[in-house]
Amino acid sequence: MSNIGKWKAPSSVVSLLTTELNSLANNTASAASSAIANETNLDVYADFWLHLASLTPTGAPYINLYILEAIDGSTYPSATGSVLRNQPQHLLCSFILDTTAAAQDVIVRGVMLPPGSFKVVADNQSGPTLAASGSYVKMITYNLDLNG
Repeated sequence: MSNIGKWKAPSSVVSLLTTELNSLANNTASAASSAIANETNLDVYADFWLHLASLTPTGAPYINLYILEAIDGSTYPSATGSVLRNQPQHLLCSFILDTTAAAQDVIVRGVMLPPGSFKVVADNQSGPTLAASGSYVKMITYNLDLNG
């Protein structure tokens, strides 16, 4: 009889973007996060959590999260919003926002990660400029235990 795979315990929550989101104008990409080294843990999946301090999104609002994978462990692709928007291979996930005037929490689950170092960049397509403080993107990683 074969084993049934089960989830392994998730990692602790890691902050990826905090002050990079402060007063981020609409149609603008954030600075890149610090590097996340995944070559040791080799985590396969991640859940990404976007928290936005109070704002009033307009239109069909969203924030895209792009991934910049290290080519040689230390060289990353360009992180400007206009470059990333034209290179869909860097799109990691999209946080679809509500147009209600309030703080928002959006979680995207089950995103596959690369087996090396990477950084993330947020692209604000929400309509307004983000709040001056209090917004962030966090990540929790996990794997399957196939011997479970």
